[in-house]
Amino acid sequence: MPLTILLAKVFGIALIAVSLALIAKRSFFEKITRDFLQQDLLRLVISFSEMVAGLFIVVGHNVWSPAPAAIITFLGWVFVLEGGSYLLLPRHWTERFIQAVNRPHFFVASGILGLVLGLYLTSYGFGLWPRLP
Repeated sequence: MPLTILLAKVFGIALIAVSLALIAKRSFFEKITRDFLQQDLLRLVISFSEMVAGLFIVVGHNVWSPAPAAIITFLGWVFVLEGGSYLLLPRHWTERFIQAVNRPHFFVASGILGLVLGLYLTSYGFGLWPRLP
């Protein structure tokens, strides 16, 4: 449980920061997403880093209860699958996916979802309500 609390604090704060940036600087993230397709080395480094970070979470924290622990584990699996897919799938599949999500409304929706999850995890991690044993 102490690892879940630590990860809830870290993920919560990070999600809040990134979510606010996604909402406030949509055009900046649209450009970065386009650049991700054009820069093979950048895509390799980010994909590998994302997959390794996800593997650390999945291997070290494969816990599905309570809800905050499940969210953290789920995010770890998302990192593994997304990073691995960018490494392994053909380039045209990655391009199609990126082009489908590289829209202002996607960044706003992602920002809102991330903000809600970030606030939830942060409040859990810092003990703003009683935790179950």
